[in-house]
Amino acid sequence: MRLAIDDDGPGIPAEEREQVFDRFHRTDGARDRRSGGAGLGLAIVRAIAEAHSGSAECATPGPPEVEFRMTLPAA
Repeated sequence: MRLAIDDDGPGIPAEEREQVFDRFHRTDGARDRRSGGAGLGLAIVRAIAEAHSGSAECATPGPPEVEFRMTLPAA
């Protein structure tokens, strides 16, 4: 099973696509906890996927579009 979410925000630079799954990582250094989360959301997504023998990735076809994919094995 694959779940894909499209994001039409500012995009994610190629060199940060893997880092967005690290705990507390923010692509925008100007953002802090009060202005936009703790940087844990995608780390949690990947942890859940891997706990169920799946995966989570960031696939960006071209700025600014971003697609996040979570793949889980069939039950």
